[in-house]
Amino acid sequence: MAAALVLALTGCEEDVPAAGSEKAPGVPGEARPGAEVPKAVWLDPTGLMHALPVESEVSDVFTGGEPFVGQGSEAVDHCAEETGVACTGLVGISGKDMEARGDSDGTRVEFRLFSFGTEEQAGAAMKGLAAEKRKSSAEYGEPAKPVTVVTVADETDAFADDSSADVVMRIGTVVAHINANETDPRNLEHASNVQVERVRTVAAGKNPGH
Repeated sequence: MAAALVLALTGCEEDVPAAGSEKAPGVPGEARPGAEVPKAVWLDPTGLMHALPVESEVSDVFTGGEPFVGQGSEAVDHCAEETGVACTGLVGISGKDMEARGDSDGTRVEFRLFSFGTEEQAGAAMKGLAAEKRKSSAEYGEPAKPVTVVTVADETDAFADDSSADVVMRIGTVVAHINANETDPRNLEHASNVQVERVRTVAAGKNPGH
């Protein structure tokens, strides 16, 4: 990713802005008079940073690098390269990598978030991202196969080959991608649901903890 896109973040403030409490233009979820319509999950760039998991939530053996956040044209270009679609309505992206301390086999998990203006835009990006990852797996001669991973996301697509696994999810207007060289469905399921809950917590304007 280009250096201009990646903004290294060295710390997190205790007060998390209500990233999903104010609806951006084009974000669905405004209630009609007399009706209770749930507001769609939505994150601004600050929320994208806070919504990334912390190591202790995923596993007590993980250590992580600096999270990054990106927005603007370079973020759109990166999103389009990853998903194979135009990434219309992209608000921003974020990511963080974790690896097991002292693990000789290189156990590693990568978290990526993409926030969009509408659920439809997020849905298109989710499908494109899953298709691109499957295509990449097949090109290396190891076609990915579906994996059963039960999550609380709005949509989930999980698959794995012999060396790595991918879980692609949509949570409201946010697309989450987890890539790991750990293919145990139970561990994938845990990491995936940690990610979903952090996205929803931050979108609700609450502090997810550090």
